[in-house]
Amino acid sequence: MVETKLNDAGATTSIEEIHPDILIQILRHLDGSSLALVNSATSYLRSISSDPDLWRRLCLSTWPSLHHPHILPLVNSSPHRFFSDAFPYPTSFTPANYSDIPDKLISAVDLYQHDIPISSFVVESDTSYPTPLNIPFGIKGLDIITGVLPEELTLSWIVIDPTKGRAVNLSSRKAMVVRRHYWGWEAVARFTLARDGWVVGVLGKWLDEGLGLVELGLYIWDEGGVPVYKMEGLRVVMAAMEAERKAMGEKEAKEGYFEYCNMKINEEELRQKREWPGI
Repeated sequence: MVETKLNDAGATTSIEEIHPDILIQILRHLDGSSLALVNSATSYLRSISSDPDLWRRLCLSTWPSLHHPHILPLVNSSPHRFFSDAFPYPTSFTPANYSDIPDKLISAVDLYQHDIPISSFVVESDTSYPTPLNIPFGIKGLDIITGVLPEELTLSWIVIDPTKGRAVNLSSRKAMVVRRHYWGWEAVARFTLARDGWVVGVLGKWLDEGLGLVELGLYIWDEGGVPVYKMEGLRVVMAAMEAERKAMGEKEAKEGYFEYCNMKINEEELRQKREWPGI
């Protein structure tokens, strides 16, 4: 039982004595991580914080793109589950032989500066359309105009399977690395996650930082840094959807990404030694 002291005389009241409507008003001001903690505190708080409207509000305020008419019904059907799918990071990208690849995937993309949404869009991808086997996997986003520099941008890219109602966020939120070509005012930022030798995430190209034209796309690379083909990429996405989730900070996300980069460097050094003995 959670107790709260009311005065110096020692009078206390339990959390169970507070009216549920008052608690719900308080809980509406919490972010996702805080609400999840409340949800695991006591049975009474769990019953209050499991209110679907709380999680629906949280989903829609966190990701404005979810107001899209093809996505909103999926959120409304199970908002707590949707948040649990889309907020933490997937723990694995190891693909399995999925035979039930969905015919369509929906990408819900949101961009933020200082935690304030600045742009959103939705992309629907027909995955059933036959393409040559040697075409790399990729989901092209919409070009946007923003004056926000790559280092100041937070980006969310949620991929949704509308058939099963499952979702997964495949962006690292903050850029893992930013590379600039100063002679052309071009910058490339990787909002990527590394798991099991795979790198999945968003590539952002600032074509002119003065004008703020940005190209965005979701891509997947294998352990050698080579873009994967369409079917293999779809299997990686489905594996991420089915994987367990883990809350993770920016530091931990970067450690995983740079561990992958170091692995690539070591593999390249070994390859050169095999091909050029004595170096």
